[in-house]
Amino acid sequence: MRLAALLTAGAVGVALAAAPPAATAATASPGKAPWRVGAATVDTTPPGFDPAQDLIDFPEVDPARAVVCPRSSYDGPRRWRFEEPYRDSDGSGDFSYPLSGAGVPAPEPFCDYNGNGRWDGIYVSGQVAQHALQAHDSLDARAIAISDGSRTAVLVSVVAQGLFENYVEEMRARAIALRPGIDQLVVSADHNESSPDTIGIYGAPAAPEDVPGLGGAFGLNSGIDEYYMDYLVERVAEAAAQAYDSRRRASLWEREFRLPAEVCVSLSNNFPTTADDGSPAAIDPKVRVLQARDRRARPVFTLMNLAAHNQEIGHNDALAGDLSSDWPGFFADQLERLTGGGVGLFLVGDNGSEEDPATVPQANGKPECDQDGSYLQAEATGEAFARAVVTRLAGARRVRFGAVSGNRSILYVPVENNLFKAAAAAGLFGERQTYTAVGQPAGRTGPDVRTSVAYLDIGPELQLIANPGEAFPALMLGSPWGIEEVGCPGRPNPTVPTWHSRARYRFQVGLADDMIGYEIPAWAFSGIPGLFADGCTNDADDHDPAGHQHKLESEGLGPTASNAVANQLARLLDRDRSAHPGVRRLAIRAGRYLMRDGSLSRRAAGAVGVWLAPPGSSRLARGEGTVIAICGIRSFGSRRVDGRARFTDYDGDLQRRPGITTRGVRTRRTQYYLDLYPALDAPALGPAQRAPRRAGSCRG
Repeated sequence: MRLAALLTAGAVGVALAAAPPAATAATASPGKAPWRVGAATVDTTPPGFDPAQDLIDFPEVDPARAVVCPRSSYDGPRRWRFEEPYRDSDGSGDFSYPLSGAGVPAPEPFCDYNGNGRWDGIYVSGQVAQHALQAHDSLDARAIAISDGSRTAVLVSVVAQGLFENYVEEMRARAIALRPGIDQLVVSADHNESSPDTIGIYGAPAAPEDVPGLGGAFGLNSGIDEYYMDYLVERVAEAAAQAYDSRRRASLWEREFRLPAEVCVSLSNNFPTTADDGSPAAIDPKVRVLQARDRRARPVFTLMNLAAHNQEIGHNDALAGDLSSDWPGFFADQLERLTGGGVGLFLVGDNGSEEDPATVPQANGKPECDQDGSYLQAEATGEAFARAVVTRLAGARRVRFGAVSGNRSILYVPVENNLFKAAAAAGLFGERQTYTAVGQPAGRTGPDVRTSVAYLDIGPELQLIANPGEAFPALMLGSPWGIEEVGCPGRPNPTVPTWHSRARYRFQVGLADDMIGYEIPAWAFSGIPGLFADGCTNDADDHDPAGHQHKLESEGLGPTASNAVANQLARLLDRDRSAHPGVRRLAIRAGRYLMRDGSLSRRAAGAVGVWLAPPGSSRLARGEGTVIAICGIRSFGSRRVDGRARFTDYDGDLQRRPGITTRGVRTRRTQYYLDLYPALDAPALGPAQRAPRRAGSCRG
């Protein structure tokens, strides 16, 4: 099948740590500050228009490009550097596409210096055909560098809706050229929708409302300003270089906690993240925090990793022309004030269908978890997160020292989304290439695109798991859904990447090194009729064949790409499992949760045990498989338990009681994850029977 071909012949492994770390780095005494850590913030806001600079950027006569652009003719007003000169023939005050004599939008005359056939200017992500009118606050790239004394990994979080892999490759090459000591570099866009359009779908003019699938949602020309992208490449590389240069002795500290009561994250009513009634089903409610402290216990950086969007400002029509870093900007500023220094940064996680966060209640007093699209709310949200992080840092755990390493795998995946095919052919994705099935460049009309997955290991306990889009938590962390419940059961079930990690602390890095849109398990990837070729489509009310609500598949490459990302990440983590020696055994088994009455369920709430099928089996018989229960249960009916365990979440963290984030159990020696997706022929067992309690019987 095509998926298998993609993951064998079509996938190319790229080792970012070609040589093993020096033995001294891996075995050095931890000391008080064993790492060398740096951080930097670089402004990425488009510079304002400057007439003198403009004549350097866009000379009136450029013989090399055969461009003649006298300002006496091309004198249209411009707000920003990097915008090509034009003639404001309709007097609108902005470059526009007035209707031609044939009633078709035609561009005003402009100077096409780069010869790409369109006007390059600053459009805002989140609103089609919206010029950037002002910068309310600064945009930036925030970088951290961590070294074990031998190798250095750099992570950069950029205020942008997404960054295509070709631009990230330029950033990586430029950063390493500036600082050859950088061994690994991961660049993550924070999915901001009040920043310059870096994915191309927001240019002008807007597609007519009557265009199927496109109406009003896409521009007819790319909104990517290639001059700004060149500037952004340089700024991101400079952030990486500054973080590298500022490295000093430091220790690392980690803390994880559930979303606190004072903040919430709005969920789209969208399968498989939510159930049909809109209640959460497969979500990532963790707040993950990493802080570096120098030898005087001062913060070098404080990072918060969260599955959430930041589109509060970008989706407010009244503020649509504003450039803003939204709530993460307020968060970082307040965090730096409260911690007394260092660099604060937000790192986006697996945010598919996990929308904007808000305070509880909202700043406007409303009790529901929703954003009101105001700076007042964005500031309140950011500062609430900053306070929550600082409050909980007192309980942070020290990260054990060890080698810094990483790996990245390039893969070529098909563009199955017919809207994306049309957008690529129209040049909306800027300089991004398409490829043939064997990885050869094919301009705008090839069947595949190139993307990548990666991880960074920071010692034996911390792992950053990077995916190239907006991954649904169901894809990265697993879900409670089964084959009988999904809308497209004919498609394969992907491997869950996070279950293959051996790290104690697992950070999800979303929109990393690329932007391929939403990543959803293939069995849940349905859309409007004609969007995908295989016929698994929604009805007129956006419900799939199983009756589940959908609405985001038009913004993703397709089911094969999503599964390929998950499967390749899992293979990458499996191949390099030796990076985390000494971790308990890992097993992924088909199975069900056991309730006290002996019934079986895919939902963990209320469970007191699990029943695991034999490896490779699709059935559970009374005398087969493995029954594991919590301490204090001897049997289910006459079926004796085979072992005792505690419930764990998707990261293998122990839980006091099973719930929505439960994905398995841990015995004294083995971490089991439950694959709940397959159909299992299984009888109910008898009610749970208590075991006599003996001293020490429940240890471990």
